[in-house]
Amino acid sequence: MGCLKCFLNTGIYFAALIGFLAIVPLPPFNSTFTKYSNAPAKPLTGPLALNEKLSGGKRLFENELKGPEGLWYHEGALYASIHGGHVIKIVDDKIIPVVKFGKLCDGLYEEHICGRPLGLYFDKKGFIYVADAYYGLFKVNVNSTHMGEKEQLVSMTDIIDGKPPNLPNSVVVASDGSVYWTDSDSNHKLHDGLYTVFVDGTGRLLKYDPKTKKNTVLMKNLQFANGVELSLDESFIIVAETLKYQIHKYYLNGPKAQTSEIFIDGLPGSPDNLKKDGKGSFYVPLILERQAYMEIITNYPNVRMLVAKLLGIADYILLAIDSYYPNIYCKKGAHWVGHFESSPFASKKLSILKINEKGVITSSWHSTSGVIASICDIEVVGDKLYLGSPFNNYLGVTERPKDF
Repeated sequence: MGCLKCFLNTGIYFAALIGFLAIVPLPPFNSTFTKYSNAPAKPLTGPLALNEKLSGGKRLFENELKGPEGLWYHEGALYASIHGGHVIKIVDDKIIPVVKFGKLCDGLYEEHICGRPLGLYFDKKGFIYVADAYYGLFKVNVNSTHMGEKEQLVSMTDIIDGKPPNLPNSVVVASDGSVYWTDSDSNHKLHDGLYTVFVDGTGRLLKYDPKTKKNTVLMKNLQFANGVELSLDESFIIVAETLKYQIHKYYLNGPKAQTSEIFIDGLPGSPDNLKKDGKGSFYVPLILERQAYMEIITNYPNVRMLVAKLLGIADYILLAIDSYYPNIYCKKGAHWVGHFESSPFASKKLSILKINEKGVITSSWHSTSGVIASICDIEVVGDKLYLGSPFNNYLGVTERPKDF
């Protein structure tokens, strides 16, 4: 009888806490929590069968750079976006600064000041387009005589369909100059990225028209909109919905123009940046493995709200203390509380998929060694395969598999 009473009391207290958090305006603000479910993970058989074709990788520039998120090879140099607000290029095993976004800051815990370039893309004229999570979308000249000159295309104060961008992430440029990009979440910054795991998605796929300098929302309410890539004939674009383990297809022309559909779902991990192979297929690195408990809580919005609110309260307290008694510990703590880098979801497995234009997985490459993991982007350079990650303090490289 005593155990039953204790159980009932605990249930009542928990329900009261849920009710209190639901009605009191605590962070995260402007977020909603509804029930949803993800497609079951595809079995690791056939083209998805595990192998060790990516084992034997090496770590380059360990502790010399942090978070090589976006990678691109151009005219003999490998370009990368990294923490600290920098895009760099690597030539003859040397790191050379190309352009700096943001302002001077005291450390990476102030990335909202430093700047954090994520996706990058070279157009056919040799300009590099960069999405910075805190400062917007830029077009950068990398010509030796004008190195680092940049033009801001989209600022963080531009109102697009009633909302300013909050987390610019990935970018791709069409042959007509149109720029397609993702705003991963309309309510949360990158340093609060962990909240996006629990709240309803507000990510967007957008198009920037260089002639009118206007943005159009093509898709919205995505659960962390991430990588984008155009099809070979540019008849459609695909966009990764990272936290739902799926990729969408948006038609740009033809009878289905301006409509979208699921390109592929049920992926065995979270898709990040996307790249075409030049032959009609797409490379899809999986940055995270699927977690059983994350599959469960999608069906329990109150539990997701509780976790998000508790994170928000911790964040709020640290920032409040710092506002009265400025100190590095509260700044670092507030940064840590909501950042993806503090999440328990890190993957030890390395996986890259190849998906054809019909949304069918045709090949996959893996490594379970843990030497290189949490990969978000790839770049093929000759017989080498370079591997980027927002979390790693090195650049990964491995021999390009013969069937890659």
